[in-house]
Parts: sequence; structure tokens; C-alpha cells
Amino acid sequence: MASIVSAGIGSGLDVNALVSGLVSAERAPTENRLKATESGTRAQISAFGALSGALSGLQTALDAFKGIGADPGRKATVGEGAGFTASAGTTAPLGSYAVRVEKLATTHKLQSAALAADAQVGYGKLTLQVGSDDPIEVDIADGDGTLADIRDAINAKAGSQGIAASIVHGDAGDVLVLTSPRSGADGAITVGASGGDGGLAALTNASLTEVTAAQDAEVWVDGVKRTSASNHITDLLDGVTLDLTKAQPGQSFDLAIAGDGGALRTRMEAFVKAYNTAINALRTQSAAGDKDTPGAALSGDAAPRALTQALRTAMGSAYADMSTLGLSTSKEGTLTLDGAKFDAAVAADSGAVRAVLGDGADYATSLRATFTAYLGDEGLISSRTEALNDRLDAIADQREALNRRMAAMEANYRRQFTALDAMMAQMQSTSSFLTQQLAGLSR
Repeated sequence: MASIVSAGIGSGLDVNALVSGLVSAERAPTENRLKATESGTRAQISAFGALSGALSGLQTALDAFKGIGADPGRKATVGEGAGFTASAGTTAPLGSYAVRVEKLATTHKLQSAALAADAQVGYGKLTLQVGSDDPIEVDIADGDGTLADIRDAINAKAGSQGIAASIVHGDAGDVLVLTSPRSGADGAITVGASGGDGGLAALTNASLTEVTAAQDAEVWVDGVKRTSASNHITDLLDGVTLDLTKAQPGQSFDLAIAGDGGALRTRMEAFVKAYNTAINALRTQSAAGDKDTPGAALSGDAAPRALTQALRTAMGSAYADMSTLGLSTSKEGTLTLDGAKFDAAVAADSGAVRAVLGDGADYATSLRATFTAYLGDEGLISSRTEALNDRLDAIADQREALNRRMAAMEANYRRQFTALDAMMAQMQSTSSFLTQQLAGLSR
């Protein structure tokens, strides 16, 4: 039977410890270099990610000024007790108006006479029509003529056009209620009956009670009349939306449309915050170290320096206009906004912000060119990040090669020390034999 041999048994050598120590000593320089390179590379990827996030935030803040975003808003003020509310968009012209709500738009509603729940109204055919829409025919079978049956039949057929049939359970009995799907005069419901036993005539317009008439809204603005099927009117005054809430015939109330720079100031404050975030991120990620503190991940890298210079150059070219808007820069390159000065500038010139940050403005165009150069799939940050990720892949390949080389080296050392162990064991055996022989001769 073959014997089990363990390295070191014959000689007393700790072969495993010797092999492990030699391999570790051989691995350490390369492994330390790979770890340092990997750590630095990951730090740079993180740093470029921080710069990308900060720049994207600034880009979003700038995009808020696209289109009408660079213009002051509008504020609609309605006289106390008015039967309407109003809101104004940035396109609404400034001015004041006298508004009178004569009528509200109402939805047509009809109801039947009260009947017992199990009473058969009749059978035949009901024809329902809303305004000038196509009529809908609803068949009521003999024996299925209770108000509940008729309600279900109408909802199954006429519900496609929005007519709603419901039942109110009152003290005197059940009442069928028909409600139009839309307000205004064109929403009037017409109900006719034909065939059968004639009982369905109780549900035609001649027999139904009108709970609410089909009526258009009527509103007057500075003596100009306007009717509407809805109480929500968006096209009476340019850029102004009116919601009619109460008819007050003969009474006019003031509606004033004035400038409102509050929303524009909020957008400017967001831009200043995003700009400062970008400047601070650039400074943090490229900070130089000293004898006690290591440099940041992008210390000495040309990219953050070039980006910082691009932002400062663009700001310098528009500094006069920025100053007029209440903006000023610190020695670190960050911005501050004087809110009172900004409000005064916008009040004096509603296009002041558009001239700097609006579509086609030189400063905005310069910033967007910077974003194009650094952000996106083709931007510098993306290409640099891709190159750094390629470096990580190369490090992984080098580590795999190192592992293979160390495995081969360990196997080679183990063979050598195993052979040494066997040889030393043989020598010890020979030594013991000779010692015994010499001892016998001496006796």
C-alpha cells in the first residue's frame, strides 16, 4: 500500500510556511501597485461622476429659462366677492377689466315621477339623444320595465355617450334621474318612446321633470358678451383662464393682470445655487494636496481647470448684464444674488433676464456649448470615464495574470521543497544507520 507523505515530515521543515512566505513576498510589489492604481482610478471615476452631476444640475437650471421661462410671470387679482376666479400665464397682457357673470353653465338633469320599486313602467323602445349627437335606442323587454331595469338598460347602451341614469330612493318611491354628460345648452337630453304598451311615455320629456336646465354660461368683459358651454373658459382673454363660480347678474367686478417676478426670481435663485454647486465641485475634485494632505482625485488634471476657466470666461463676458440683475461673483468664482436689485431690474425691464439667459442670449449659448463639450455620450467626461473603466478592465486582466504566475511559482516551490524534504529524510536515515554501526564496532 502506498504511504501518505506530508511535506516537512521527514526533515522537520515547515514547507507550507516557507512556500507561502516566498510567494507572498513575490506577489506583494505587483499586488500593491495594482491596488494603488485601481483605487486611484475608481476615485477619478467617482470625481468625474460628481462633476457630471453638478454640470447636469446647472444645465437643468439654465433650461428653466427656455421659451417663456425667461419672462416675468403674471398675477391675476380678482375683486372681493366676484363670482369667478382667474389665473394668468406669462403671455397675458397687463391691464384691468370689468367682468360680470350673468349666468353659469349648467348640466341638464331630468327626473321621473316616484314609483314603487317593483312597479312596471312599461315596455317598448326609448330613444335618447344629447344635443345634436346621434340618438341611441334602448329596448325595454316586456316584464323588464321597473325603474331599476330601465336604469340598467340605459347605462348599458347610452352610457357610451355619457348619459348617466340613476335612482333616488325617496319617501314617495323610486325616482329615475337622467344626467347629461356635458354642461351647456348643447347638452340638453331628449327622450322619446315608441312601440310596446305605451307605458314608456312616462319617461319622455313631456312627462319628466326638469331638475336643472341645459344652459350656457354668459359672461361680460368690458361690455363684450361671451357665452360658453363650460364654466372653465381659457380663450376669453389671451393668456387668462376664468373659472365661473357664481352668477351675479348686473354686478361687475375688477380683474387686474399685473407683472409677477416671483417665479422668475425663484428660477434665478435655482440657477445661482446650481452654478455654485458646479464651481465648488470643480474646486473640490481638483484640489491640490500638501505635505500633510493628499491631493484630490483630479488634482493636476487639465479637465477641471479647463472647465472652470470656461465657466468663468462665459461669466466675465456677461458680467455687466449680470451685475444689473443683482448678480456678483466672489473671489472663489461663486455667485450671489441681490434679490431686491433683481426685482427692481425686472420691474424696469421685463426682458432683462431673457437678454442674458433666454434663448439665443450670448451667455446662455456659451454655457450650452460648454455642456455639449463636457456632457453627453460624446462629451469629455464620458470619454474620460470610458478610458478609466478600460483601465480597470486592464487591471483585472493583470491581476488574473498575476494569480496564474503565483500559482505556477507556488507549485514550483512546493516541488523543490518536497524534494529537499525527501533528500533530508534519506540523509537522516543514513546517518542513524551509520551511528548504529559505529556503536556496534566500538563494543
